[in-house]
Amino acid sequence: MDLRSFAYPVYERYLTWQIAREFSNLPGHVAIILKETDLFDPEGIERLISTLSIFRKFGVQIVSIYVDILKTDPALKAEVASTLKAQLEKSFSSLPAGAGYRIYGADGEVNSTAPGKDFFVYVSLGFGGRDEIMRAVLTILSKVETGTVKPEEVDEKMLESHLLVNHEPDIMIRSGGQNLSDFLVWQSVYSELYFTDVNWKDVRKVDLLRAMRDFQKRKRRYGR
Repeated sequence: MDLRSFAYPVYERYLTWQIAREFSNLPGHVAIILKETDLFDPEGIERLISTLSIFRKFGVQIVSIYVDILKTDPALKAEVASTLKAQLEKSFSSLPAGAGYRIYGADGEVNSTAPGKDFFVYVSLGFGGRDEIMRAVLTILSKVETGTVKPEEVDEKMLESHLLVNHEPDIMIRSGGQNLSDFLVWQSVYSELYFTDVNWKDVRKVDLLRAMRDFQKRKRRYGR
């Protein structure tokens, strides 16, 4: 008998039991950072849908996903984003009732959306946090120039209202790496960071359970 095939289910049940003991201390908003190759892998999309189901089961209400598109040519980057969008739309159609989503293209514009009731997924296909902040600032400056907004009215809340995602993630998960990508730069300043030891194609349910259990055991300081 393969001991791993026996041990993993037992360990999963143990982690699930531990998490359930502190069910109120779970993240409400989880952010995941992926690479374009993660979703082009035959099992990548399937693993993502499975991951969303696991998070929802444990009470997560929002999942934000950044797909890091490494192409620098704008036309090629847009083409990759368009291909991934089509794949995600097809897969998201299988999400249970009450789940909604919004997919942003490489230009930061909404490419696809569906309303949600108790679970929502944001996906940014190659549009990073620095571009997000820059566009928000330019939009606000334009409103100041036209007189729609007074300079003294500009504050953090106004800037946040112009960002793609207006929610702060409780935890940022990066698979197979030790560095964060350019995602939710403003929103994640007080987020907990979690790096898996394996790449996305090898992420198992037990790895996701470990992340949630690790979050429960941390004492959040919010920059203090």
